[in-house]
Amino acid sequence: MFDKELTRDIISEQMSLNQPPPHIEASFGFMGAIGVIINIVFFIMDIISDGMLAFVLFRQAENATQEKIKAMTMTWFIITICIIIIPMVILNIFSLLWYWQNKVCLGDYCVLHKMSTSQVIMRVFIHIILLGPLIRYIDIIRYGVKMQQEVKEVEMGESGAILRRTPKGEVHAVLQMNNKHPLGSDLLVQVISRDTSMLDMMHSFLQDAPQLIFQIYLLYRSPEIITGSDSMDSLTIAVQVWKVFLGVMAISWSLVSYQDELRRSIPKEKLSCGATIVCLFWRATMIASRVTAIATFASIYQKDDDSTALFSLPKRNNEGEVIVSFPLITVIALVLHWLLMTAWIHAQSTNFCASEQGARRPVLELFYNFVMGAVHIFCYINLKDTPSRRRMVFFYTLTLIENSAMITVWYIIMEVRYSPWFQITMIFSTEVLWVLGICSVIGYYAFLHPDKDNLGSSRNQASWHN
Repeated sequence: MFDKELTRDIISEQMSLNQPPPHIEASFGFMGAIGVIINIVFFIMDIISDGMLAFVLFRQAENATQEKIKAMTMTWFIITICIIIIPMVILNIFSLLWYWQNKVCLGDYCVLHKMSTSQVIMRVFIHIILLGPLIRYIDIIRYGVKMQQEVKEVEMGESGAILRRTPKGEVHAVLQMNNKHPLGSDLLVQVISRDTSMLDMMHSFLQDAPQLIFQIYLLYRSPEIITGSDSMDSLTIAVQVWKVFLGVMAISWSLVSYQDELRRSIPKEKLSCGATIVCLFWRATMIASRVTAIATFASIYQKDDDSTALFSLPKRNNEGEVIVSFPLITVIALVLHWLLMTAWIHAQSTNFCASEQGARRPVLELFYNFVMGAVHIFCYINLKDTPSRRRMVFFYTLTLIENSAMITVWYIIMEVRYSPWFQITMIFSTEVLWVLGICSVIGYYAFLHPDKDNLGSSRNQASWHN
């Protein structure tokens, strides 16, 4: 809760100086509304594509004539459903918890205090049916529009009229701000826009990223199991390809939105339209290269492997050689990468989970490092507002080596199972997507970064910030 006496003191001080409160600068313009609408579209399309994907995989299993294939495709359906449902349950639990934290932290400014009992019940129900993020998007638009409308001029003696928000406008402005007490104190608060951007990114890495890898894996394995004579097979492949494309774009957009929200919370200048497009292309190409390499490597199967098995324990073949399934090898490789990234992030001495007084919380910080280490399996995020060029060079060099090693092993082992043109296309695509991503990074920081002039004047300091 806010300290009411402190609030009154700050108001009095600002009025005596004839200065408007900081939240008067909060704004919600056309581009902000467009960004939220894009998030809504992605969320709805994601739900629709998830439903279609589950449906076609279930039908594929039902139409299978061989019991072995039927059991395997049903397993695929169950895994797909788990990847869809479990992350959404986690997201909606976090969303409700953050609403409660807002109530404790924002006090009378919290949106929950402005609702009737029936509205609160409806909001809880929406979270129960796993649509919590959707109501958050609607909140951003509704309160952003009201914030812009609830403004009036107030006469301040000889200073003339100054711009002030109405009491309602103050509430809406608080909900649009990110990390400051609306009246200027250093109290950190969680509000709708920041919470929503964090939920978007969590959704991307809890659901979209695993789903991307799994569906690309199935695209490799399906031709070995399904004859292709049934029209449903073509529909299944089409839905899987669409899901992969949509997943790449959703992850990329969530990262760009989070980056822009992070800049807004510091505060820094927002990304321009051109910068947003280039950042989106940068993220999309890097994510596409990464998940393609991982899924391609996981799809490898050897002569004595059961091609219908997703995971199998190490075993000996007829010649006495130990056979380890590549999906299992892939999991081991990703866990090692995750641990390496966690140690690397921990070495950066992040302080994301500090107390309100700035005291470090080692256990929570380590947990945060583990979470961000998992994110760094797929992409780089600058976790500190300090020079990041060397960190980016290290991360992207490491992923290039890993991607190239994975695709090379796939080429060597699977050479006799795929046509040379297909293999060349996959290798070329993986490497070229990475190169395009690097070109986008360089172009963004050289020409489109909001602070490019400052970056250019400190090249010897290895700058590059978000």
